[in-house]
Amino acid sequence: MKRAAVLYNPVAGAGFAARQARRAKSLLAEDGWTVELLATQEPGGAEALARSLADRVELLVVAGGDGSIREAMTGLGDATRRVTVGVLPCGNANVVARELGIPLDAEGSLAVLRSGRPRPIDLGRLGSELFLAIVGVGWDARTVHLLDRLRHTRLGRAWYRWWADSAWFVAGLLAMLLPRRGERFEVHSDGSPGPRAYRAALVANFRCYGKGWSMVPDAGCSSGRLHFQARKRGGPLFVAWALVAAMLRRRTPAFISDHGAGARVVVRSELPFLVQVDGDPRAATTELEVRIDPAAASLLAPEL
Repeated sequence: MKRAAVLYNPVAGAGFAARQARRAKSLLAEDGWTVELLATQEPGGAEALARSLADRVELLVVAGGDGSIREAMTGLGDATRRVTVGVLPCGNANVVARELGIPLDAEGSLAVLRSGRPRPIDLGRLGSELFLAIVGVGWDARTVHLLDRLRHTRLGRAWYRWWADSAWFVAGLLAMLLPRRGERFEVHSDGSPGPRAYRAALVANFRCYGKGWSMVPDAGCSSGRLHFQARKRGGPLFVAWALVAAMLRRRTPAFISDHGAGARVVVRSELPFLVQVDGDPRAATTELEVRIDPAAASLLAPEL
């Protein structure tokens, strides 16, 4: 007997995730699966539900945003190599779906549940925490932390829910313009150009960043390596240049950034610095070590 579960975030997409989840359950049942339908009841709830399902399902479908997908894969633990994960994108950025070529429309993503094939993907590891797409320090992390503070206000929650892109823009602009301490980072990896003082760094498992942009265009979720962009220059002009390059999915020029790759990347600084992981804020630290776990998970994706 084939067993599957469909998890959904009831608030994602103003109820769109719930509708997608119910349709997914019906389609899978038609294909001979025994299906459980479960809603997350609180922030982070997908992790606990996935943990409870890890030993009894072969397919776990997540209807929600990138955060829900990462939570579910965290909950699966060692079962990520055995349990295939299906994605019904219902978030704002939908980085996972964009990276794997999963259609963002309702019918297209549901069709992948039936016609897609399991695709092995790498997972990033930051200590005991897994990440899917990217770890950032510098301007990128400051933006995420400012946005998180905004979202913890009543007005900010409503703003983000109804017009998230503009909230990201304002947070990014403030992170660019507000006074900051003299951030300097060293970035070390096998094959890196060597330690020097950088203003910002992004360590990526995914090529996709945000809504189809690419800050680290050499990255790929099946490459078996982490790729990084370490920016040498600060200031609004160079941040803007890096963002334009990301929109065009191109590398920033060598006089702005160094690029490299390795199975392990270490970022250090004399002063504590802010960190973001897949768009979520993390506590300040003076050192972080990021490593790759090759082919550690299996996601349903359209055939290449």
